[in-house]
Amino acid sequence: MILSVLKKRPRNSSVELLRILSMTMIVMFHFCANAYRYNSADFVCGHDSETLIKLIFHALGQTGVPVFMFISGYYGIRFKKNRLIDIILQCFVYIFLFYMIAHIFYPNGIVGGKLLIISVFCISGQWFMHAYITIYLFSDSINATLDKLSICSFSALILVMMYISVGLWVYKESALNMFTLLEIYAVARYVRRFLSDMWKARMIYLVFPSLLLFLLPVFYGWYAGNYSAIMPYVNKYYNPFILIFAICLVVSAERFYFYNKCINYLASSVLACYLIHTSFYFPPLVTSFFHFEKYNLSWILLLSLMIVVGCSLVDKLRLYIQNKFIKL
Repeated sequence: MILSVLKKRPRNSSVELLRILSMTMIVMFHFCANAYRYNSADFVCGHDSETLIKLIFHALGQTGVPVFMFISGYYGIRFKKNRLIDIILQCFVYIFLFYMIAHIFYPNGIVGGKLLIISVFCISGQWFMHAYITIYLFSDSINATLDKLSICSFSALILVMMYISVGLWVYKESALNMFTLLEIYAVARYVRRFLSDMWKARMIYLVFPSLLLFLLPVFYGWYAGNYSAIMPYVNKYYNPFILIFAICLVVSAERFYFYNKCINYLASSVLACYLIHTSFYFPPLVTSFFHFEKYNLSWILLLSLMIVVGCSLVDKLRLYIQNKFIKL
């Protein structure tokens, strides 16, 4: 009897690269928003090309979280106790690590016992990690429930969630909550299960049109000189056009399989990048590097990518040291 051993195919590096790029967009979005104060009343929307580029890439940065979470939903989060412990360890290690770094560079500035306590109990005060960890805790139950639904029941669920999110979008409600991630996760599971192969193959042709549809209000706001009026609608995770773009992008990436060990190695630690760059202590160290008298997109993109890669390597070092301690 001949036994054939089927090896599990490595993760698709095109999707892992997309994971890295989505985190790069998140980094750029956060630091450019702080550096140029897009949400401030002092921000002036001119009609020059530099302002248009600023607004376009600020909007593109908003797609980072939906794309990142859509990938998680499309391939499914699987609960693992050791992984949960590792995520929680990351939270505390980076809080204390960057507290010490900030204390060295800004001894009389952003450091303080009160801020440290807030960081410890609020995980740096970031909504994403609260929501992500909660979904991770219940991921097996969420997957089991969604996978049992028929196409009719699942479609009804998606319609209800979309109805709620569009309503919240119209009323400009905050999207920084668990419902946002859960909606994206559920839509991703639905697309993976029920979108036909024929439509999946066509998604590549819809990437640019869906992106243009998402960016149209940005062009209008820039042209009309009234970007502040449309910004609450563009830069919201409830924006349904962001979700359409995420669907087209991730499904298209899945179709182009290739394997690169280096990309997969870095992508496995990109969650640590979110933890590090959104801590209370990290932004003051780097925000000034994103501000230029004349907007420099190339440098901003390069710096954002360097932060993502650097944070991933820092996390690999943490894992190495952590494993050494465990073996002792």
